[in-house]
Amino acid sequence: MRMLENDDADADTLVTLEDQRNINAFSKLNSRSDEVTAELESIKKQLEDVEEVETEMELMDEEEEVMYKLDSSFLRLPAGEVLTLLQASLEKLRSQTETLEKERDECEEGMTKLKAVLYAKFGTSINLEKGD
Repeated sequence: MRMLENDDADADTLVTLEDQRNINAFSKLNSRSDEVTAELESIKKQLEDVEEVETEMELMDEEEEVMYKLDSSFLRLPAGEVLTLLQASLEKLRSQTETLEKERDECEEGMTKLKAVLYAKFGTSINLEKGD
């Protein structure tokens, strides 16, 4: 956070320990929100990829063998079995997406509350907006 001095009234505002705690809490929430957003984008991409593969697998004969990657190894498995594994992966990814979206929303809600408190005290002397 950087403090901007726009006028003498704002420059004389005393920063209390509680204010500093609020600023620190906002910073932590902001950082966590950014981390969660990045992780969420990655998981959504994985989800999209797995959904696409699942669609292709549904068109295959269940007994046809396909290569399935498990960690760093590839296994030959029947398409029906791979489809079951893909569906389990989809459920896990959807659950992770839901959890991360909830966490991101909680961070945003906390940041909104802290912004109101900090802007009420410091006005334009404090900048809590992203990208500035």
